This record gives sequence, structure tokens and C-alpha cells, in this order.
Amino acid sequence: MEPNYDRLGFQFFPLQKQDITYQVEEIYYRNTGEIDTLRYLLIDQLTDSSQLSNKLILSGYRIKQELNGSKTVLSTVSYSKDDYTVLQSLGNTEEIKLSFPVEEGLEWNGKPKQDEPDLFSLFKVFQPFETADSSFNETVQVIQEDTQDSLDIFDKRMEVYAADVGMIYRLSSYLDFCTNVDCFGLQEIDSGRTIQMKRILL
Repeated sequence: MEPNYDRLGFQFFPLQKQDITYQVEEIYYRNTGEIDTLRYLLIDQLTDSSQLSNKLILSGYRIKQELNGSKTVLSTVSYSKDDYTVLQSLGNTEEIKLSFPVEEGLEWNGKPKQDEPDLFSLFKVFQPFETADSSFNETVQVIQEDTQDSLDIFDKRMEVYAADVGMIYRLSSYLDFCTNVDCFGLQEIDSGRTIQMKRILL
């Protein structure tokens, strides 16, 4: 029997030559009390493809586009997909973005080249997800880190993938809370950074 590829979850990371564009909001919390907000676009221009055994590889460049239209090449980018994983190479860093077959609670080491394992897990598999301007019937969430009950830090990283689309949302937030006697435990932000990426569907 032929495998049911939709049940395996391959549709959550389709690979094809195209430009993938994200709207980005980056917020910096300074220890001076200042808050800086940056907005720009990130574009993965995937222009080259190759096939190695059962692995499909797409490569190109990640480009930052400012609101005034100016563009800067940030790094090379490539995605390789086989029957078991999707690997992203961004410059010199690598992450295993998805692991197959998808199932609730599935865990894997998302950064295998690091000395210490960084466990990613699947959450709300085959469930709907809504952004401010779009809704998707079938998605999976990848929880990369979820530390929300600490008195001194907040650390959350997660990505959402939609069927036949790919990544539609990413949140990366690391905040240091004030630990002085008069503010400890109140979760007042001392410093940190939050980045949100939302897919622009053309």
C-alpha cells in the first residue's frame, strides 16, 4: 500500500522555488526603560533546487527589506526535506524544523550540532489556527521553548505550519524580569527582545 502522505504531515512544509515573505515586528526592551520597535520584511528567495537520493534541497538567500524598500542580503538559506525531517540552514546555523510522521507530543532535537540537545515538540497537530487576517483549517505548532512560569525570565519560541503553505507564524521572545527586592516576582520587564514573523500570502 502507498503511504498516506497527508497523515505523515509532509504537506506542512511544501518545497518549491519561490519567494517566501514574512512581515516582521521586532521589539527591544532596554534596561534604561526604553522600548524600540522595528518593522521590516524578511524574504527567503529560493532559486536553486537539487535532488540527492530521497532528499530535496532548495537554496537561495535571506533578504531584509526595510519599509523604505531598501534591501540587504543577510545570509544564505537552504531547506532540505526527506522522509523524516526538514532541515533549515541559515548561514552557519542549522535547525530541524519538522520531524515526520507528525503526531501530538512528538519530540526531537532541533539543534543536533549543539553540545546540549534543544528539544522541539509538536502541539495541536491537524488543528486550525488564526492570525489577525487569515485562518487556516489544518496546522501544526512546533514548541521550541516554553518557560512562562519563571520569576526571573520569560522564554518562548514557537512556530506554526499550515498545510500546503508552510510556516505562517513565528514567535521568539526572551525577557529578563526585574529581580530587585522591590520588584522581584512582579514580572516587570528589565530587558529582552520579542520577534514576531507573519507569512504574507501573495
